[in-house]
Amino acid sequence: MTINLDELSIDELEKLIKQAEAALDKKRKAELKNAQAVLEKMAKELGVDPSELLKANDKKKTTRKKTAGKKKAGVRKPAAVKFRDPNNSSNTWTGRGKRPLWLQDALAKGAKLEDFAV
Repeated sequence: MTINLDELSIDELEKLIKQAEAALDKKRKAELKNAQAVLEKMAKELGVDPSELLKANDKKKTTRKKTAGKKKAGVRKPAAVKFRDPNNSSNTWTGRGKRPLWLQDALAKGAKLEDFAV
């Protein structure tokens, strides 16, 4: 079944959406009814009351620990300084991001990165 949606008016599209939602709701209810029938059949085969299965499932839900959600957005503490310029102690670098110019210049002159480690 193919419907050209471009040719439909707004009213026709809204009517189509309502019909589709009604059909979807009807199918979901039918699937739920089918699942309940299967559950009841399995419970009878096992010799268990279907309501007991649901109660057992409810108990599991209440005893389950909640998993940690997203952490609250807050202020991060600054990263620790990992490199410091021995000639000027105010020149520091955490090792994150682009290397600062003072460090680039020193490395270009032949210094080693380990020489600046804190």
